[in-house]
Amino acid sequence: MSAGRDTGEDMAERRRANREASGWVILLQEDPEDHALRSEFDAWLDAKPVHRDAWAETQRISHVVRTMPPAHAHRWRRVKPSILPFLGRNNRRRAAHIFLGAAAACLAITVAPGVLLDLRADAIAGTGEMRSVELADGSKMILAPESAVAFDVSRGGERTVQLLRGRAWFDVAPDPDHPFQVVTDVTTTTVLGTAFEVRKGAGHQVSVAVRNGLVRVACDDQPDQTERLTAGEALDLRCAEQSAFRKDVDPARIAAWTDHQIIVSDRPVREVIDALRPWHSGLILTYGTGLDTRRVTGVYDTRQSREVLQALAQSHGLTVRNVTPWVTVITADQGDD
Repeated sequence: MSAGRDTGEDMAERRRANREASGWVILLQEDPEDHALRSEFDAWLDAKPVHRDAWAETQRISHVVRTMPPAHAHRWRRVKPSILPFLGRNNRRRAAHIFLGAAAACLAITVAPGVLLDLRADAIAGTGEMRSVELADGSKMILAPESAVAFDVSRGGERTVQLLRGRAWFDVAPDPDHPFQVVTDVTTTTVLGTAFEVRKGAGHQVSVAVRNGLVRVACDDQPDQTERLTAGEALDLRCAEQSAFRKDVDPARIAAWTDHQIIVSDRPVREVIDALRPWHSGLILTYGTGLDTRRVTGVYDTRQSREVLQALAQSHGLTVRNVTPWVTVITADQGDD
């Protein structure tokens, strides 16, 4: 056996310890003053070194989950709850905890800002779902998962699409007299007839990539300063910072997600994980600087998000842990290399 490698038996023991540690978290939170329960927990903790390791990791993950902002709750919408394999101590207590947690998740979803945004949308794509829309002027667009748009498009008249969230691919019908515009909260992309992608990122970052044709991109607060993109060009725009980063891209790779592909070349592992999030049923939490230093090249199938995560873990020394059916935690410390 190679040094530092776990046997199948070791891995099974570790998974069992992780499940038991998750159960202890709930039991101790429900009865913090139960001295008999505390003694039982202490005995379990001292029984094996793997128990202590599992408990330390569970405590760290619990902290990350508690401090996550509720805005991510929309990723749970389509997930069906299932009973978790907690310790067999009190069935009624376990069921109550599960249903209370489900109720809290539903409440978070109800008040999440994303719900209010969706009320403004004319078309929405859910988790793991792409949605194709043919507009009145003959233009076509495809929404990536967890994306939303509002639009005012008519034949021979107004042609405006507002990207509210996520990313979308556009194949615009030519109409020189009526420019087609895609607007975000900070930018306007104007075209006459072309095929291109617009992505609304974090921190008001907007990315535009052109497969064919010509587009003009401008920050709304700087309308006189525009960037013109032709086929095979992409732009990352941060209006608040007055920065624009241009790059050449293979047109065939633009909007590869429309073919269920994530294509990366010498990019950090974290980028692949981030690209998988909208396709994954549940919440993905990441921890560790190793996710930024370990680099990958490959083509990944968005329809197999769990398999992709496991493959990345095996190839790059990541730890993938399913804390619940709704939460997956991926860790990679710098020192693990």
